[in-house]
Amino acid sequence: MYHFSQILDTPFEQAIAQVTEALKQEGFGVLTEIDVKATFKRKLDADFHPYLILGACHAQIAYRMLNADDKAGVFYPCNVVVQEHPDGRVEVSAIDPAVMFQAVDSPAAKEITDDARQLMQAVMNRLGAATPVA
Repeated sequence: MYHFSQILDTPFEQAIAQVTEALKQEGFGVLTEIDVKATFKRKLDADFHPYLILGACHAQIAYRMLNADDKAGVFYPCNVVVQEHPDGRVEVSAIDPAVMFQAVDSPAAKEITDDARQLMQAVMNRLGAATPVA
């Protein structure tokens, strides 16, 4: 699987705040926010469900990885998606850093990737009463 996912028992806007706080607690900052619903409406005049892509970055992990391989920046930031399904459920999905960095081939990158993976899993675990999605 290329991502971690959780279902949150909270409204969409609250879920965004909850995810942002969980990221912050694990040392991530949100560098970008892409409102996919608004973008599709504006660019395509197409309707889409609430769907936000948060571009998250953990500065220490990024610094270490870029020192290990200066081309690894093509993988940044780590994307976290918050979306509301038609039935009202809110799902949070985050890229698995092990998949994201699998092309960076060095012992140092492997260790950094493992650290990043643990941090992203910790973010997902912080989402409280969330129910894991298979």
